[in-house]
Amino acid sequence: MKRNIILTLFVLFSSVNTFSQSDTLNQLDSKGEKTGWWIAYLDENLKVLKDSVGAAHCMYNYYVNDIYLYRFGEGYGSKKSPVIFPENNVLKRGKYMLLNGKYVTKYKNGNTRSVLTSSDGFMTNFKRYYPTGQLKFEIIISNDCGAPKQHCINEYNKDGSIKRESHTWLPKDESIIRD
Repeated sequence: MKRNIILTLFVLFSSVNTFSQSDTLNQLDSKGEKTGWWIAYLDENLKVLKDSVGAAHCMYNYYVNDIYLYRFGEGYGSKKSPVIFPENNVLKRGKYMLLNGKYVTKYKNGNTRSVLTSSDGFMTNFKRYYPTGQLKFEIIISNDCGAPKQHCINEYNKDGSIKRESHTWLPKDESIIRD
């Protein structure tokens, strides 16, 4: 009897907990603009789409005033530089592959063009390289950099020296970004 009560309470708590977590995804603010974590749909080139039409992949993206903050380039891959997908990515959200691992593009000369790193659908790092293979810039997403609302951006000269260290842009209206 005790076992059944404990099992029932566990199932009830788990379902309530799951529901309460899911209600924070895909929210609109009082102006009808996207705010907080949303599911972003991507095509085969990992370009962020307006909706799920034509999507093959998805990830979580953070929005403030309808502006998605996890930007890593428009049209990440292309016919000339197709995306090399991780072999071991089996994570799915519904019928879409959830980004998980390293997504690489290369220049014609074979050097790495860019690397997008994600974990369980969350972007953690993006690097863009010069055609010579030298790092051009990187976006670092971590608590130290103010994630999810802000990221560190490091830009490099062709000789590898640091050109600029900065953070992503935040809206001027501080009340917009307060939770």
